[in-house]
Amino acid sequence: MKSFMDELTGYRVKIERDGKELLNVPGILALPAALIAPKASIIGTIAASLLGCSIHLEGSDGKEVDVSEKVRKTAETVAETAGNVAKTVREEVEKAWESVSADYPEECPVGKENEENEANPEDEIPAIEVKPDDPEKTE
Repeated sequence: MKSFMDELTGYRVKIERDGKELLNVPGILALPAALIAPKASIIGTIAASLLGCSIHLEGSDGKEVDVSEKVRKTAETVAETAGNVAKTVREEVEKAWESVSADYPEECPVGKENEENEANPEDEIPAIEVKPDDPEKTE
């Protein structure tokens, strides 16, 4: 446990924008914050990266990992995948719609199939004549 704590104290989380350092937090403070509020940490990291901030994890040996670049690449991959999924779903819905409208044109609410066979809606509704009860008839 002691070596983990020593390792953790050797790291720093730095957030910069336009060459100005906005935040410089020791790893010993950043880790508990990330464990207490993981969703907020993730959202904050994504937001900072997408807003042009650079987030670096710097070790005591001078090695630096650019977290913001990894987040940007991941966000681009997610956006591209979501776009591909949306395109595929749209294409499948269009195919299904074309299939239904071609097989059952009378059920298709819109389209050229119904324009030829337009019927008067009043022709389809049967007329029902309602008369008041005859007062002279009693049972």
